[in-house]
Amino acid sequence: GKKAMEMSDYETAYSYFDNGISFLRKKHWQQNYTLSVELFSLAAKCALTNGDHTSLKLLITEVLAKVHIFEDKLDVLYLEVCLVASSRLSESIEK
Repeated sequence: GKKAMEMSDYETAYSYFDNGISFLRKKHWQQNYTLSVELFSLAAKCALTNGDHTSLKLLITEVLAKVHIFEDKLDVLYLEVCLVASSRLSESIEK
């Protein structure tokens, strides 16, 4: 996934991160916290870049609900601000 991102292939990268998320066990936030934060955050970044706002909202919601260290939330909070800004920009252009 990271290599695909380095090559600006965000669709492929998203599919790798999404597959990684699907392989996580039920209690992954407790058992593999760091890996979970990384997979969800990188998948969210790819979703934003791909314009997949539905997946982005789901990933943001999951991270903000499960992450307990503020620094781990920063990347996702930034992506949420970008999502809101792009939505408002789209609304402004349509008017």
